This record gives sequence, C-alpha cells and structure tokens, in this order.
Amino acid sequence: MEITAISGISGGLSQAFPVQEKAAQNPVNEFGDLLSKMAGKVNDLQNGADKSIQSLATGESKGLHEVMLAVEKASVSFQMLTQVRNKALEAYQEIMRMPV
Repeated sequence: MEITAISGISGGLSQAFPVQEKAAQNPVNEFGDLLSKMAGKVNDLQNGADKSIQSLATGESKGLHEVMLAVEKASVSFQMLTQVRNKALEAYQEIMRMPV
C-alpha cells in the first residue's frame, strides 16, 4: 500500500486555505486597524438598521421580521464592540498599575 495517495490531500488543503504571509507590522497598528474596521462595520450595521426602520415606517419594508433582525444585529455588534473596548481599557489600566 502506497502512502503517496495522501499527498494529494495536502495540495488541496493548501489551495483551499492559502497561507497569508504578511510583512512584519507593528502589533499596535494592527490592533488599532482592527478596532477601526470593527467600528466602521458597527456603524454600517446601525445605519442599515435605521434605514430599515424608516422603510418600515413609510410602508416600503418587506416585513417586520427583517427590520427586527437588522436592529438586533446592530445591537449585538455594538455590545460586542463595547465589550472589546472595555476589555482593552481594563488591560491598559492593569498594565499601568504594574510597578516598574
């Protein structure tokens, strides 16, 4: 029995999940960029929820369930962003309390 048949799997995995090599960046910049992107996405979700509420009020909406889904998605994402901010702030405060 040949084991070479298994080598075909690794080729397929590398195509399905390519390894992304990034240039070495400052981790602080990466975290800041991540927070900025998260805030932008949350803002987009909240704007979409507002538009769906307005369309429901004007009678253009397809259904109440879609409006409620948009509002809840925006609410949950905002709560998540708030918790990430709180945890980052707690970590910063803990570091600042460390004796040097």
